[in-house]
Amino acid sequence: MSLPLPIEAERLRAESQRQLGELLEVMQFLAVLQDVQGRVSYCNDALLRLTGYGREDVVGKNWFDLFVPAEERESRRGAYLAELPRGDFQPNIERELQTANGEQRLIQWNQLPLREGARVIGCARIGTDVTEIRRASQKLLHDAFHDALTGLPNRALFMDRLSHRLALEKRRQGSSFSVLFLDVDRFKVINDSLGHVRGDELLAEVGRRLQACLRAGDTVARLGGDEFTILIEDVKNKAEALKVAERVQQDLRAPFSIGGQEIFSGASIGIAHGSSGYARPEDILRDADTALYRAKAQGRGRFVEFDPSMHDRAMALLRLETDLRRALDRNELRIHYQPVVSLATGRIVGAEALVRWLHPERGLVSPIEFIPLAEETGLIIAIGGWVLTEACRQMKEWQDKVGQAELELSVNLSSQQFAQPGLVAQVADVLRETGLSPRCLRLEVTESLLMERHPHIADTLTELRAMGVRLDLDDFGTGYSSLSYLHQFPIDTLKIDKSFIARIGESEEGLEIVHTIMSLARSLDMEVVAEGVENAKQLDALRQLGCAHAQGYHLSRPVDSGKFGVLLGEGKSLTVVNG
Repeated sequence: MSLPLPIEAERLRAESQRQLGELLEVMQFLAVLQDVQGRVSYCNDALLRLTGYGREDVVGKNWFDLFVPAEERESRRGAYLAELPRGDFQPNIERELQTANGEQRLIQWNQLPLREGARVIGCARIGTDVTEIRRASQKLLHDAFHDALTGLPNRALFMDRLSHRLALEKRRQGSSFSVLFLDVDRFKVINDSLGHVRGDELLAEVGRRLQACLRAGDTVARLGGDEFTILIEDVKNKAEALKVAERVQQDLRAPFSIGGQEIFSGASIGIAHGSSGYARPEDILRDADTALYRAKAQGRGRFVEFDPSMHDRAMALLRLETDLRRALDRNELRIHYQPVVSLATGRIVGAEALVRWLHPERGLVSPIEFIPLAEETGLIIAIGGWVLTEACRQMKEWQDKVGQAELELSVNLSSQQFAQPGLVAQVADVLRETGLSPRCLRLEVTESLLMERHPHIADTLTELRAMGVRLDLDDFGTGYSSLSYLHQFPIDTLKIDKSFIARIGESEEGLEIVHTIMSLARSLDMEVVAEGVENAKQLDALRQLGCAHAQGYHLSRPVDSGKFGVLLGEGKSLTVVNG
């Protein structure tokens, strides 16, 4: 028997509501019904689980008083009451929801009006918790524009802010800004000696100090490695930017406490002053970097302002670098040899190999100009390897030709060559291929190399010495030498720097310094070679001090292989001829 139609319709409606209720309870979406005042007439379990409330705490309570953060409560209540009569609710809106323990979650709501006939009697909300999604999105966005180590803006964000500042400069005359490009002094030494973990700690602390000494509106960024940049906004004049650079350097000169050790560093800074004349932000950064290069070339720990002549110089260096990369392939490099002379006999006992570059257009390029460039670009590795091989081959040829098997060859090694693995094997291969005895090869190292404290340096020197190769400390007295370090390395010879030799005859102090160095060498059982002997007075003084060997323009300038061969063949006493 069928039920009357009104009863059947009521049953179907009740069944539909029951099914809808079950669906709302089991789904993960938040479901809420509100009346015209914002009171909650229904909520599902998902809302209760998220907020930590019981059903009795929610149903009948005003939504805005219970779930909306206090600072937004009245504005959101007013918006609800204004939208309600029209049923014109904004779809897909994200709002903060406050839980029972005060935590705020971000909910994305879909809202629909509840109607009774033509009249709006409330609102139905279906929501999704998007808190973690938004946090992940914000983190991805933050990470894309910030440095992971320091938390500072990275290159992308810095360039974006610099681009906006340049655009503002073009619209608004009378304001100004400056860009500082800085490099942490001695970072490589610190990083290599203490390890990368301590190096990272130092960079993080540098970032904190930079932030602390700048205004809130300025931007400090880490571009990578030990390079940082600073955008100084709205500076009144260039002098104000220079004061910021001074303050930065002063703050970074203070000691850092890293891993329980006190570390001293500092910064070299290049400064470019912004103007509407710049077409791109990259150009400003390039000019600040160019000024930084000049600051480092002048001895580090200083700041330099960019001027247009630096750009011309940078372009010239770029062209020179390009030419230098081709010089080896084009056989443009030459080796000149400066005689090392026995002061007892006046005869040549060896030679120092000095690389020269015969440029096809510029002629002989000064080593002062291209050796630092070779070191900066890493070309010194290939150039140094070629010099070692060619000079050893040439020395062996001279030994056989003049019958002086004891002639010695001195070759300079750069710190980069020492940093390369396999240096000992490379030297051994060259000696085997050329036939030169290891005892006839002297490798010259600098004080700064020894002071870098790389653990492998002492091992490499010991292995070379065990092979029979002699080791000379070049330009002694001009670097960072601490006498306590000398006995830690297997050094055979101290080469007294020419700056000390030049003082002989000028003052008693100059002679005393040379005498002290020679006494030190004797106490350590080391030999001495005096570099840069320019006149007979210096030569006589060195003889009286008991110096065994010397080199310098007074004895002979560096000459090409042909002229050196002639000097050897003549067998004359250079101290007599030139004395």
